[in-house]
Amino acid sequence: MYHHVVPPLPLARRQLASANQVVAAVGTRSTMESVNTLYANFLLLGAAHGLFLAVALVNVKSGNALAHRLLALLTLAFAADLGVDYLVRTRYVLLFPKLILVEAVTNFLYGPLTYLYVRVLTSAKEFRFSGKTWAHFLPFAVSILLVIPFFLQSDSQVIAQVYDDAGVDNLGLWVLGLLLVEIAPIPVIGVYIWLSVKLTYRHSRIIREQFSFIERISLKWLRNLLIALGTLYALYVFAIFFADSLGVGEPAASALSLMMVIVIYTMGYMGIRQPAIFGHGESRTTIDIEPSDNQASSPAQPAPKKYQKSALDADMSSALLHELQRHMANEKPYLDSTLTLTQLAAQLRISPNYLSQVINEQTGSNFFDYINQHRVAAAKERLRESTQSSILSIAMDAGFNSKSAFYTAFKQHTDMTPSQFRKSAVTTSMPRA
Repeated sequence: MYHHVVPPLPLARRQLASANQVVAAVGTRSTMESVNTLYANFLLLGAAHGLFLAVALVNVKSGNALAHRLLALLTLAFAADLGVDYLVRTRYVLLFPKLILVEAVTNFLYGPLTYLYVRVLTSAKEFRFSGKTWAHFLPFAVSILLVIPFFLQSDSQVIAQVYDDAGVDNLGLWVLGLLLVEIAPIPVIGVYIWLSVKLTYRHSRIIREQFSFIERISLKWLRNLLIALGTLYALYVFAIFFADSLGVGEPAASALSLMMVIVIYTMGYMGIRQPAIFGHGESRTTIDIEPSDNQASSPAQPAPKKYQKSALDADMSSALLHELQRHMANEKPYLDSTLTLTQLAAQLRISPNYLSQVINEQTGSNFFDYINQHRVAAAKERLRESTQSSILSIAMDAGFNSKSAFYTAFKQHTDMTPSQFRKSAVTTSMPRA
């Protein structure tokens, strides 16, 4: 906004050649004609695709309905931003100058919507909105109040005040409010992205404590989405604080808009390729253990401190480990590709928390790695014995439910691929001449 004092409104308005060009264009009919460039049409298509995706998400019947709605709102925010960018590029924004203010307050939605979407998907229990949840949207509500005085003015006054820093003296302290609307989204979005990454990382640790398979519940796509949003945020900060001084203000804003289009198209593409992205609710409901303080603690935390409130002493822990090892050797429960901590604990007739503590303390592994160690050991035995069986069939027989999961676990525990191990085993077993 006031480009002599603070950075101008982020995203769309920076794509104008300069504020002076806009003001000079006001009142001339020719400048209202559309500049239908390939770039402008790309922005329009991105906005339209975002709107279509949002409608599609709201109408999805399966999966987590609340997650669908939150993602739909996030997509709509992107679409609104791109729509304003299109109007700026085509100069039609001069017909609707107050839309720049709409874009400004929309920036307060990105952080809360992303964070709440991640919370819904990573929550062990069904997530419900409460009074505290609605508090996340308080900055958005305040920003609307701060720009109301500008909406009450005429379009010509808004053009003069917002685009040319003219005629703002009569607004008094409202100028500070508009300044706050410009600057506040920067730390707000940053904090919410950090919280979202933290939740995703915590979810990754928890599922490894409870599941022996993570392909459908690892939320790798969500991690990639957060990486994309983090990249957007970095471009956002760069465009506001550094781009002008480096002489790349308009290219930086254009790159930001292009990245937004890519994110929207990627969400649509991943929704088609991987329905689990928009139907994670089924996977989420399989988590039947509420994450305990023990499970949520840092993996680098010393084991005695981690379990200092546990009633399981050292002697009992050793006895349970012996029983676990006997059960694994005799019953081979790891051959079940869908084995969970709860199921194994029921087979041993102990509590899941005790079993988790025994595995963590006595073996130094989480449940996921402990079970996959046994699966890899079984696969190694089969690879030595059978040179005719395919690697995929050996992986399935050992308890893995995908070739990629097998290769990842095998490489982690042996530092070689299954094919390399088989060749090494065959060479070692060959009699010397």
